[in-house]
Amino acid sequence: MSGGSEHANGDEGGAPQARGAALVAAGMNLRHGRAWDGVHSWPLRRRAAVRCLADLGAEVVGLQEVHGFQQLYLARRLSGYAAVGAGRDDGRERGERCAVLYRPGRLELESWTVRWFSQTPGVPGSRGWGNPVTRLVTLCRFRDRADGRAFGVADAHWDGASAESRLRSAEALLGWLDPALPWIVLGDLNATAADPAVARLVAGGLRDTLAHLGERGPGAGTHHHWDGATDGTRIDYVLASPEWEILHAKIAHQLPRDGRSGLPSDHWPVVATLRLTG
Repeated sequence: MSGGSEHANGDEGGAPQARGAALVAAGMNLRHGRAWDGVHSWPLRRRAAVRCLADLGAEVVGLQEVHGFQQLYLARRLSGYAAVGAGRDDGRERGERCAVLYRPGRLELESWTVRWFSQTPGVPGSRGWGNPVTRLVTLCRFRDRADGRAFGVADAHWDGASAESRLRSAEALLGWLDPALPWIVLGDLNATAADPAVARLVAGGLRDTLAHLGERGPGAGTHHHWDGATDGTRIDYVLASPEWEILHAKIAHQLPRDGRSGLPSDHWPVVATLRLTG
Protein backbone atom coordinates (compact mmCIF):
# COMPACT_ATOMS: atom_id res chain seq x y z
CA MET A 1 0.00 0.00 0.00
CA SER A 2 1.40 3.33 -1.04
CA GLY A 3 0.45 6.36 1.05
CA GLY A 4 -1.93 8.82 -0.55
CA SER A 5 -3.41 6.25 -2.96
CA GLU A 6 -7.04 5.13 -2.91
CA HIS A 7 -8.18 1.64 -1.95
CA ALA A 8 -11.74 0.77 -2.90
CA ASN A 9 -14.16 -2.10 -2.72
CA GLY A 10 -17.90 -2.65 -2.73
CA ASP A 11 -20.58 -0.81 -4.68
CA GLU A 12 -23.01 1.99 -4.05
CA GLY A 13 -25.96 -0.22 -2.98
CA GLY A 14 -28.65 0.59 -0.44
CA ALA A 15 -31.30 3.30 -0.42
CA PRO A 16 -30.89 6.10 2.11
CA GLN A 17 -33.61 6.58 4.69
CA ALA A 18 -34.87 9.74 6.37
CA ARG A 19 -33.18 8.89 9.66
CA GLY A 20 -30.04 6.87 10.18
CA ALA A 21 -29.31 4.14 12.68
CA ALA A 22 -27.37 5.07 15.82
CA LEU A 23 -23.62 4.60 15.46
CA VAL A 24 -20.93 4.64 18.15
CA ALA A 25 -17.61 6.26 17.22
CA ALA A 26 -14.52 6.46 19.44
CA GLY A 27 -11.03 7.95 19.35
CA MET A 28 -7.98 7.03 21.43
CA ASN A 29 -4.24 7.55 21.42
CA LEU A 30 -2.94 4.04 22.07
CA ARG A 31 0.64 5.08 22.96
CA HIS A 32 3.14 3.56 20.58
CA GLY A 33 4.37 0.09 21.34
CA ARG A 34 8.09 0.79 20.90
CA ALA A 35 8.23 3.11 23.92
CA TRP A 36 9.89 1.79 27.05
CA ASP A 37 7.28 2.64 29.68
CA GLY A 38 8.37 0.20 32.38
CA VAL A 39 5.33 -1.63 33.77
CA HIS A 40 3.21 0.22 31.20
CA SER A 41 5.12 -1.05 28.15
CA TRP A 42 3.00 -2.51 25.38
CA PRO A 43 3.53 -6.25 26.12
CA LEU A 44 2.26 -5.67 29.67
CA ARG A 45 -0.80 -3.62 28.76
CA ARG A 46 -1.91 -5.00 25.40
CA ARG A 47 -4.58 -7.24 26.96
CA ALA A 48 -5.93 -4.24 28.86
CA ALA A 49 -6.03 -2.33 25.56
CA VAL A 50 -8.09 -5.09 23.96
CA ARG A 51 -10.52 -5.13 26.89
CA CYS A 52 -10.82 -1.36 26.88
CA LEU A 53 -11.59 -1.18 23.16
CA ALA A 54 -14.00 -4.11 23.28
CA ASP A 55 -15.90 -2.50 26.17
CA LEU A 56 -16.46 0.68 24.14
CA GLY A 57 -18.85 -1.18 21.82
CA ALA A 58 -17.97 1.17 18.96
CA GLU A 59 -18.67 0.56 15.28
CA VAL A 60 -15.62 2.64 14.31
CA VAL A 61 -12.53 3.59 16.33
CA GLY A 62 -9.74 5.96 15.37
CA LEU A 63 -6.43 5.07 17.05
CA GLN A 64 -3.29 7.19 17.04
CA GLU A 65 0.36 6.31 17.71
CA VAL A 66 -0.12 2.76 16.48
CA HIS A 67 2.64 0.60 15.02
CA GLY A 68 1.79 -2.14 12.55
CA PHE A 69 2.36 -4.91 15.09
CA GLN A 70 -0.09 -3.23 17.47
CA GLN A 71 -2.71 -2.92 14.75
CA LEU A 72 -2.26 -6.59 13.87
CA TYR A 73 -2.53 -7.67 17.52
CA LEU A 74 -5.76 -5.73 18.02
CA ALA A 75 -7.33 -6.86 14.75
CA ARG A 76 -6.65 -10.49 15.65
CA ARG A 77 -8.02 -10.27 19.18
CA LEU A 78 -10.93 -7.88 18.84
CA SER A 79 -13.80 -10.02 17.65
CA GLY A 80 -15.72 -8.58 14.71
CA TYR A 81 -13.26 -5.83 13.78
CA ALA A 82 -11.08 -5.13 10.76
CA ALA A 83 -8.42 -2.40 10.55
CA VAL A 84 -6.68 -0.14 8.03
CA GLY A 85 -3.71 2.20 8.39
CA ALA A 86 -0.28 2.99 6.97
CA GLY A 87 3.05 3.88 8.58
CA ARG A 88 3.84 7.56 8.56
CA ASP A 89 7.48 7.08 7.49
CA ASP A 90 6.92 5.23 4.21
CA GLY A 91 3.17 4.93 3.66
CA ARG A 92 3.45 1.20 4.24
CA GLU A 93 4.84 -0.37 7.41
CA ARG A 94 7.44 1.97 8.91
CA GLY A 95 6.52 4.32 11.71
CA GLU A 96 3.43 5.14 13.70
CA ARG A 97 0.06 5.24 12.02
CA CYS A 98 -3.47 6.46 12.56
CA ALA A 99 -5.29 3.13 12.43
CA VAL A 100 -9.03 2.91 11.86
CA LEU A 101 -10.80 -0.09 13.37
CA TYR A 102 -14.32 -0.84 12.14
CA ARG A 103 -16.96 -3.54 12.24
CA PRO A 104 -17.36 -4.91 8.68
CA GLY A 105 -20.61 -6.56 9.73
CA ARG A 106 -22.08 -3.07 10.13
CA LEU A 107 -19.87 -0.87 7.94
CA GLU A 108 -18.69 -1.47 4.38
CA LEU A 109 -15.32 0.18 3.74
CA GLU A 110 -15.58 1.70 0.27
CA SER A 111 -12.22 3.48 0.14
CA TRP A 112 -9.40 4.81 2.28
CA THR A 113 -6.32 6.94 1.87
CA VAL A 114 -3.55 8.54 3.93
CA ARG A 115 -2.39 12.15 3.73
CA TRP A 116 0.50 13.87 5.42
CA PHE A 117 0.21 17.23 7.14
CA SER A 118 2.74 19.06 4.98
CA GLN A 119 3.06 21.07 1.79
CA THR A 120 3.26 17.71 -0.06
CA PRO A 121 0.42 15.68 1.50
CA GLY A 122 0.83 12.76 -0.90
CA VAL A 123 4.51 12.20 -0.11
CA PRO A 124 5.08 9.57 2.60
CA GLY A 125 7.19 10.83 5.48
CA SER A 126 6.87 14.48 4.51
CA ARG A 127 6.91 17.19 7.16
CA GLY A 128 6.24 20.90 7.12
CA TRP A 129 4.78 23.94 8.82
CA GLY A 130 7.13 23.62 11.80
CA ASN A 131 6.18 20.15 12.99
CA PRO A 132 9.39 18.38 14.13
CA VAL A 133 7.95 14.90 13.46
CA THR A 134 5.83 13.50 10.68
CA ARG A 135 2.06 13.83 11.16
CA LEU A 136 -0.74 12.27 9.13
CA VAL A 137 -4.44 11.54 8.80
CA THR A 138 -6.28 8.44 7.60
CA LEU A 139 -9.42 9.22 5.60
CA CYS A 140 -12.07 6.53 5.11
CA ARG A 141 -15.36 6.34 3.26
CA PHE A 142 -17.88 3.92 4.72
CA ARG A 143 -21.36 2.79 3.83
CA ASP A 144 -23.60 1.85 6.72
CA ARG A 145 -25.18 -1.53 6.03
CA ALA A 146 -28.01 -0.62 8.44
CA ASP A 147 -29.47 2.14 6.26
CA GLY A 148 -27.33 2.38 3.11
CA ARG A 149 -25.91 5.81 3.91
CA ALA A 150 -22.33 6.81 3.12
CA PHE A 151 -20.17 8.89 5.44
CA GLY A 152 -16.52 9.73 6.03
CA VAL A 153 -14.21 9.16 8.97
CA ALA A 154 -10.95 11.05 9.49
CA ASP A 155 -8.44 9.81 12.06
CA ALA A 156 -5.79 12.46 12.75
CA HIS A 157 -2.76 13.07 14.96
CA TRP A 158 -1.55 16.66 15.10
CA ASP A 159 1.72 18.11 16.30
CA GLY A 160 2.11 19.13 19.92
CA ALA A 161 5.09 21.46 19.48
CA SER A 162 4.04 23.78 16.68
CA ALA A 163 0.94 25.98 16.89
CA GLU A 164 1.46 26.94 13.25
CA SER A 165 1.47 23.30 12.23
CA ARG A 166 -1.78 22.64 14.08
CA LEU A 167 -3.51 25.64 12.52
CA ARG A 168 -2.35 24.76 9.01
CA SER A 169 -3.26 21.13 9.63
CA ALA A 170 -6.79 22.26 10.53
CA GLU A 171 -7.05 24.20 7.28
CA ALA A 172 -5.72 21.25 5.29
CA LEU A 173 -8.02 18.76 6.97
CA LEU A 174 -11.11 20.85 6.28
CA GLY A 175 -10.08 20.95 2.63
CA TRP A 176 -9.71 17.17 2.48
CA LEU A 177 -13.19 16.42 3.81
CA ASP A 178 -15.47 15.68 0.85
CA PRO A 179 -18.35 18.16 1.22
CA ALA A 180 -20.75 15.62 -0.28
CA LEU A 181 -20.36 13.39 2.80
CA PRO A 182 -21.21 13.67 6.49
CA TRP A 183 -17.97 13.40 8.50
CA ILE A 184 -16.72 12.15 11.84
CA VAL A 185 -13.26 13.40 12.84
CA LEU A 186 -11.42 11.39 15.48
CA GLY A 187 -8.04 12.31 16.82
CA ASP A 188 -5.39 13.33 19.25
CA LEU A 189 -5.10 16.96 18.23
CA ASN A 190 -2.52 17.84 20.89
CA ALA A 191 -4.59 20.93 21.61
CA THR A 192 -7.24 22.04 24.07
CA ALA A 193 -10.66 23.21 22.94
CA ALA A 194 -9.42 26.82 23.26
CA ASP A 195 -6.60 26.26 20.74
CA PRO A 196 -7.07 28.29 17.52
CA ALA A 197 -6.67 25.13 15.44
CA VAL A 198 -9.55 23.36 17.21
CA ALA A 199 -11.57 26.57 16.97
CA ARG A 200 -10.90 26.56 13.21
CA LEU A 201 -12.40 23.08 12.88
CA VAL A 202 -15.47 24.23 14.79
CA ALA A 203 -15.75 27.35 12.66
CA GLY A 204 -15.51 25.07 9.63
CA GLY A 205 -18.67 23.26 10.68
CA LEU A 206 -17.46 20.43 12.92
CA ARG A 207 -18.94 20.12 16.39
CA ASP A 208 -16.98 18.97 19.43
CA THR A 209 -19.33 16.26 20.70
CA LEU A 210 -18.26 16.62 24.33
CA ALA A 211 -18.62 20.40 24.35
CA HIS A 212 -21.93 20.14 22.50
CA LEU A 213 -23.38 18.12 25.37
CA GLY A 214 -21.66 20.19 28.05
CA GLU A 215 -19.25 17.42 29.10
CA ARG A 216 -16.48 19.71 30.35
CA GLY A 217 -14.83 20.74 33.58
CA PRO A 218 -13.32 18.55 36.35
CA GLY A 219 -13.00 14.92 35.36
CA ALA A 220 -12.96 15.79 31.66
CA GLY A 221 -9.30 14.97 31.00
CA THR A 222 -8.12 12.57 28.32
CA HIS A 223 -4.35 12.60 28.88
CA HIS A 224 -2.65 11.33 32.02
CA HIS A 225 0.84 10.32 33.10
CA TRP A 226 0.28 6.60 33.64
CA ASP A 227 -1.51 7.35 36.91
CA GLY A 228 -5.06 6.90 35.68
CA ALA A 229 -5.96 10.50 36.52
CA THR A 230 -9.19 11.83 35.02
CA ASP A 231 -8.58 15.55 35.53
CA GLY A 232 -5.71 16.03 33.08
CA THR A 233 -5.71 17.95 29.80
CA ARG A 234 -8.31 17.14 27.17
CA ILE A 235 -6.58 16.89 23.81
CA ASP A 236 -8.55 14.01 22.25
CA TYR A 237 -11.73 14.48 20.24
CA VAL A 238 -14.73 13.10 18.44
CA LEU A 239 -16.03 15.83 16.17
CA ALA A 240 -19.07 15.54 13.91
CA SER A 241 -20.41 17.49 10.95
CA PRO A 242 -23.91 19.04 11.16
CA GLU A 243 -25.60 16.04 9.51
CA TRP A 244 -25.03 14.03 12.69
CA GLU A 245 -27.35 14.19 15.68
CA ILE A 246 -25.24 13.87 18.83
CA LEU A 247 -27.08 11.47 21.13
CA HIS A 248 -24.40 10.92 23.76
CA ALA A 249 -20.72 11.65 24.34
CA LYS A 250 -18.31 10.81 27.13
CA ILE A 251 -14.69 10.22 28.10
CA ALA A 252 -14.42 6.54 28.96
CA HIS A 253 -12.52 6.65 32.25
CA GLN A 254 -13.07 2.98 33.08
CA LEU A 255 -10.14 1.32 34.84
CA PRO A 256 -9.00 -2.15 33.74
CA ARG A 257 -9.54 -5.14 35.97
CA ASP A 258 -5.89 -5.76 36.74
CA GLY A 259 -5.09 -2.38 38.24
CA ARG A 260 -2.62 0.34 37.41
CA SER A 261 -0.12 -1.93 35.65
CA GLY A 262 -2.83 -2.77 33.14
CA LEU A 263 -3.78 0.74 32.03
CA PRO A 264 -4.55 0.54 28.30
CA SER A 265 -2.74 3.78 27.42
CA ASP A 266 -1.73 7.16 28.79
CA HIS A 267 -4.87 8.54 27.11
CA TRP A 268 -8.53 7.83 27.82
CA PRO A 269 -10.90 7.20 24.89
CA VAL A 270 -13.55 9.66 23.79
CA VAL A 271 -16.81 8.00 22.72
CA ALA A 272 -19.87 9.44 20.98
CA THR A 273 -23.19 7.97 19.87
CA LEU A 274 -24.36 9.65 16.67
CA ARG A 275 -27.19 9.38 14.20
CA LEU A 276 -27.55 10.78 10.70
CA THR A 277 -30.57 13.00 10.20
CA GLY A 278 -32.25 14.69 7.27
